[in-house]
Amino acid sequence: MTDFSMANMDYTPVKFMIKCFEANYPESLGTVLVYKAPWVFNAIWSIIRGWLDPVVAGKVHFAKNVDELSHYVPKSQIPTELGGDEKWTYKYPEPVPGENDKMSEEKPKLELESERADIVKRYESTVLDWVHAGAAERDVDERRRERDEMAEQLRQNYWKLDPYVRARTLYDRMGVIQSGGKLDFYEQAKHSIGQPKVVDTSADDLD
Repeated sequence: MTDFSMANMDYTPVKFMIKCFEANYPESLGTVLVYKAPWVFNAIWSIIRGWLDPVVAGKVHFAKNVDELSHYVPKSQIPTELGGDEKWTYKYPEPVPGENDKMSEEKPKLELESERADIVKRYESTVLDWVHAGAAERDVDERRRERDEMAEQLRQNYWKLDPYVRARTLYDRMGVIQSGGKLDFYEQAKHSIGQPKVVDTSADDLD
């Protein structure tokens, strides 16, 4: 017989989880869903909550059954083993021959890296101008706009450079990572079973 009393509760995994949330996802964490937690977990939540930053604690929600869980996740996206309707099963899409050929092309890689170095210099310059603008509201807004434009140029440059410096992964083949850095975490994954998909993120697609 297992003793689930509070005194014997193993807090180490819980503390580790909390540290991960606070150290690595302080602003990007959206919601933590605790599904079908043992009754003892509910009993000690008041203690655990005290270890959390109040903002993080407010993102933790409990669901006792699939109906409560569906308030946060559509039932159509909840796996059947958790009581939902999603019958998707994982299958590893094998690498596709030639998917990393661009990594051996030196000339376009060097050109894009040179372009990136120039954008970085201009980005740093616009940030300094923004800082030095001080309290002049009109200048601050203009410098911020220039900074944002440079940041966007950096983003676009990276995704042109991406196929020359990063090998394709599971997420590319599943269609989760798409052209230009667009992400689709769900729809493409649904029909990835046995159908490896390579998304072309070449510079031509972004011009």
